Amino acid sequence: MSDRSMQTNVQAYHEVVVKALIEAKQKEVKAEKKLIQAGICFIFVLIIGCGYLFYQLTVHGVGSSFLSFLLSDIYILSWLAALFITYKLFEAKSKKFEKAENDFDELKEDIIDRSSDIWHTAQLEEIRMHQYHDLKTKHDINLYHK
Repeated sequence: MSDRSMQTNVQAYHEVVVKALIEAKQKEVKAEKKLIQAGICFIFVLIIGCGYLFYQLTVHGVGSSFLSFLLSDIYILSWLAALFITYKLFEAKSKKFEKAENDFDELKEDIIDRSSDIWHTAQLEEIRMHQYHDLKTKHDINLYHK
């Protein structure tokens, strides 16, 4: 295989790796946004429900049993169900974010570890440094160190 075709293969491989890295970063950012939205939704439901519970306790009092107080109000039962659902949603989004973050970090570390094998000539080294700079400025991906 000639040097020219080998450089073309290396550059093509590099472009595929960079594209996969950018997609993994975008997936991580998207998962982080969804996690924040789920957290805000959970906190909103929690605050609204606590406010309603406090209002009911101050206006009507507990009565003989706190449990019967909770079970007798359909809004409190609905709030508890909504609280449970939003918590489970937050938990699922948290797991998705952790997976996306781990996938991105593994890909990034793999690229950093194998960079000397991929870019083995001085010309390819210049291309690599230019690409690293572009990734850092455009996509906030730092490949200079782990």
